[in-house]
Amino acid sequence: MSKKVQKTICIFGANFMLEQVNVLENDLAGALDPKDIEHIHRMRVASRRLRSAMDHFRECLPKKKSVTWQDDIRRVTKTLGRARDLDIQIETLNLLYDEDLDEKLKPGYRRLLLRLKQRRTKAQDKVTKTLTRYQDEGIFNILQHQFEDMAANKEGLYLFTPSLYQKAYAAVNQHLDDFLSYQTAIQKPENIEALHAMRIAGKHFRYTLEIFAPIYKQALLPYIQIMKDIQDQLGAIHDADVWIAWLPKFIEEERERIEDYFGNAGPLKRLLPGIQHLVAIQQNIRNETYQAFLSEWDILQREQAWENLRNIISAPVNVEAALQHLAAQQASQGENLQQAHLSVEERDAPQPPDSTS
Repeated sequence: MSKKVQKTICIFGANFMLEQVNVLENDLAGALDPKDIEHIHRMRVASRRLRSAMDHFRECLPKKKSVTWQDDIRRVTKTLGRARDLDIQIETLNLLYDEDLDEKLKPGYRRLLLRLKQRRTKAQDKVTKTLTRYQDEGIFNILQHQFEDMAANKEGLYLFTPSLYQKAYAAVNQHLDDFLSYQTAIQKPENIEALHAMRIAGKHFRYTLEIFAPIYKQALLPYIQIMKDIQDQLGAIHDADVWIAWLPKFIEEERERIEDYFGNAGPLKRLLPGIQHLVAIQQNIRNETYQAFLSEWDILQREQAWENLRNIISAPVNVEAALQHLAAQQASQGENLQQAHLSVEERDAPQPPDSTS
């Protein structure tokens, strides 16, 4: 790959990565204050997008530094992820705990809210520790300067080169294949791990679509929306699975706390109706969402959505191949014409005298 072509690809990647670092920098102060949970959410998503882009454009980054940067951003994702998951769980309980909730269910809900909020406080301590250190060390500023330098001096450069299309084609195909590799396993609702793995693969696939979407104008936007919808469904299934697996453990943890404090597990009885009620709700959500997901998946299969996507991303590559083939033909025709012209010149040129005459 020529340096000029490599430069255009790196500038394209740097622009996307710079956008994500700007989000991290802009939401950093808000994430340190847990009052508005959307700062945590935006930073978490931006960190994932940034990691995806750094992987796609790793050849554009300093090798040793990029490994450190990836580790730093991965730590941000993990720390924010724990806080975000708890925010979602607390929000779920707050929505269910209202005036219409049966009084006998409320003690269990209140105890769950108490424990989750305690965990959220600890999670915020880790968020504060991690982000404060990054703020003091200027990690995000360092990345901003790195990507700004990479994106500089782009005047006069056409970024949407054939090589960029080829890179996009390979990346989208790879992540689509990974995502679709789970489509057989998901036909059974008990395949919890496969559904979760498909959810993770879907995130990587969606971020890849988002990175390269600008070079296809509006063509990839419907597929990005499709992946958002699928992620929402798989996310709801995963959240329900987490509740269903965790709540029985929570009961046992509370039993031990109550026995240690009261000397017997009697007070636990007040908590059980609410907790068991939540288990039933999550099982219903899980079943309904899973069926809705399968229905949506069948529609996508019948509409040949993934085959159509492959056609969209292959079009620029095919066009370029055709242009290269045409250029080769023209070059070949040019050589043939030149040879024919030379033959005519040789035929009409004066012949040297016969040495025997």
